[in-house]
Amino acid sequence: MANLYTKSEIERLLGSTDRSVVADALLNLCFNSDDPEWILDKCIQAIKDGGDDEIKGLAITCIGHVARMHKRIDRNRVMPILDRELDNPVLSGRAQDALDDIDQFVE
Repeated sequence: MANLYTKSEIERLLGSTDRSVVADALLNLCFNSDDPEWILDKCIQAIKDGGDDEIKGLAITCIGHVARMHKRIDRNRVMPILDRELDNPVLSGRAQDALDDIDQFVE
């Protein structure tokens, strides 16, 4: 993840069919954007778009990172999504980790 991308570049990269490109874009926005609402928008979109579990899992993890790094999160937006993924045997651990980050780092 050596490149820093603009918001428009990240938007374009998130539309890629290449899993590694999408993963790079998610990580880049998560760790380099100072706009937690925009990060959440993109993570929620990645989860809802029904992509593969690897991308959905990374987006869920990034939601936890937003809570940890920015100390705030819109619970009304993320809790239903994370709660739903608790029933997914592949993603439940990551969803629980994100929920734990929210509980620990967000007042």
